[in-house]
Amino acid sequence: MHKLRTILPLFLLLGLFLFPEFTKASAYWMEIHGSGKLKDPVKVQVCYGFIDDLSERHRTTGAEFQEIRNFQFFILNAKGEKSKLELKKKEDHWEGTFTPDQEGIYRLLGMNDQQPVLLRSKNPQENVRPIDFMCGAYSVGNSLNIQSPVQLMDILLQEKSGVYTVSPYRNMKPADKGTMIRIFNPENWEKNIPADENHQVIFKPTLPGLYIIRQDWNDNTPGTFQGNAYGKIRYRNNYCLWIR
Repeated sequence: MHKLRTILPLFLLLGLFLFPEFTKASAYWMEIHGSGKLKDPVKVQVCYGFIDDLSERHRTTGAEFQEIRNFQFFILNAKGEKSKLELKKKEDHWEGTFTPDQEGIYRLLGMNDQQPVLLRSKNPQENVRPIDFMCGAYSVGNSLNIQSPVQLMDILLQEKSGVYTVSPYRNMKPADKGTMIRIFNPENWEKNIPADENHQVIFKPTLPGLYIIRQDWNDNTPGTFQGNAYGKIRYRNNYCLWIR
C-alpha cells in the first residue's frame, strides 16, 4: 500500500451526472492529510469543485457542495473495527478528523444512496438512479498489504516497486474477468483496462498527481425513488491515488 503522508483518495466524478453545467471536469473529492505517524491526528476534507483548462483544481460552494451532507463516511481501523466519521461544514469543504492509535492500514469508506434520479426522458426506463461509493486508505507505520472487501462495491490497492495492482470487488466477491476499470491520469486522460484472469488490473503511474480508479456496475432492475421512476441503478466506486 502506498505510504504517502498526504494522499488524495476518492476523487468522485459526479458532476457529469448530477450537475451537467459544470461538465465532466466537475468533481467531488476527499483529501486526507496526516504525518503518517502514530497518535498524530488525521484531517479529512471532502470538497466539490472543478478543474480548469490549465488542469488546476478549484473548490466551489454552491448547491453541489451541499450534497456532501448525504455521503456517509466510516473508518475501518487496523483491527477491522468500524467507526463513523462525522463531517462538519466549513467555508469551502466538509471536515472530520481521526487519530490512529495503532500501526496498520486505516480504510476510509463513503457511500451516498440519496442522490435524485437522473431524469433523462419521459420514458422511465431511460432514467437512472445513481448510487456512489468511496474508498481509500491511510497507512501508519510498516503496514502489510493484507485487506478484504467491506462494502457492496470495493476496490483494494497494492503497490510494489512502483507498480499498482487494482482488485475490484462486487458483492464481496472479485469482479468478473473482463470487468472494465477506468483509470484517469493527472492530465485527465482515460485508459480502460479489463480485469484479467486473476480478477485484477495492473498499472504503473508515469506522472505525479491524481489518479482516479473507477469501477461501474449497472443493475437493470427498475424501481421508484423519491417519487421518480427509473429503469436501472448505476453503482459507481472510485479509488484515487495521489502520486508525488
